[in-house]
Amino acid sequence: MSRPTHPLGHTVHALGEVDSTQAALGRLAAAGAPEGVVVTATHQTGGRGRRGRPWWDEPGQSLLCSVLLRPTASMARVAQLSLVAGLAVAEAVEAVGQVPAGIKWPNDVLVQDRKVAGILLEAAASPGGQARHVVLGIGVNVNQAAFPEALAGATSLRLAAGRPLDPATVLARLLEQLGARYGQWRAAGLPPILAAWRPRAVTLGRIALAGDGQAGLAEDVAEDGALLVRLPDGTLERVLTPAGEA
Repeated sequence: MSRPTHPLGHTVHALGEVDSTQAALGRLAAAGAPEGVVVTATHQTGGRGRRGRPWWDEPGQSLLCSVLLRPTASMARVAQLSLVAGLAVAEAVEAVGQVPAGIKWPNDVLVQDRKVAGILLEAAASPGGQARHVVLGIGVNVNQAAFPEALAGATSLRLAAGRPLDPATVLARLLEQLGARYGQWRAAGLPPILAAWRPRAVTLGRIALAGDGQAGLAEDVAEDGALLVRLPDGTLERVLTPAGEA
């Protein structure tokens, strides 16, 4: 895989309790921080997932981090980084935990069909429609021994692997994989990412919702990252994942 133009994690701001690593890194990004800066936290009081959902964490038991990227790309293309990050996190989880990891489109990482990691991509646009920066938030359940009843579909690396793991080790491997896959995407676009993403996809072949809420069969992922859902009337619907606004 191609190496990234700038290594990720050259500067890591390790914080304690914060509102969210996304907000903390967003402030650094607005002040001109370079690509590759990372913010970590031991606990978030206002952690967020996709679509505004709250992200629960048990203090000190998760890897909570946000990574600053500054790709030269349109906002539409930046949305592909959801799949890039999902692949990198799945590879890191599998390598450190020694457990098979799958991906639910676009970027939820599953172990034993339960969610172990989530990703939130937020981008700031320039006046010309290009991305000014991307704040990539990643949460990995590392050492939780139990979850609230509302999160019955979640798991942790500790539960899956049968042993506690070091969040710092998970972070190091995650940044290595993300840097490599991000560099590959910058050099060659999404097709080589999808070649490695599809074999891990747990969404394909299952029922999925199209943009209008209709249920259909998830058939494939298009070359731009859209999920292709076959509706009951035979039409093929494209479901896109837009980049959130930072």
